Amino acid sequence: AISPSKQAAIQAYRSLLKTQKKVFDTDLKAIDAARRETYTRFMQFKNETNSDILEEKLQLAGQVESLLKKNVIQGVPKGDNTFKLRITKDTELSDNDTIKNTKSINRKRR
Repeated sequence: AISPSKQAAIQAYRSLLKTQKKVFDTDLKAIDAARRETYTRFMQFKNETNSDILEEKLQLAGQVESLLKKNVIQGVPKGDNTFKLRITKDTELSDNDTIKNTKSINRKRR
């Protein structure tokens, strides 16, 4: 039988690979690079038994998946230095006001 933490790691791994395929779509180099990096990171902790560390790594995997879904946009070259942006239903769209507000808050604290 597979332990619950191993099962959670397998689920997180598969989910991350699925998200990478969706986000990078036809960019086979990006999919391959992401897959290799994910494999390497997961294998670093394959024998880990400390549940706190495992939980931390599973949270990190979830955060990476969320970042990929919401913040990565693929640009597909269309010629004449133009690109078609692949924006998905998960892509986080906002204006620069949120960034400007964050910068001004950080400046005031200094």
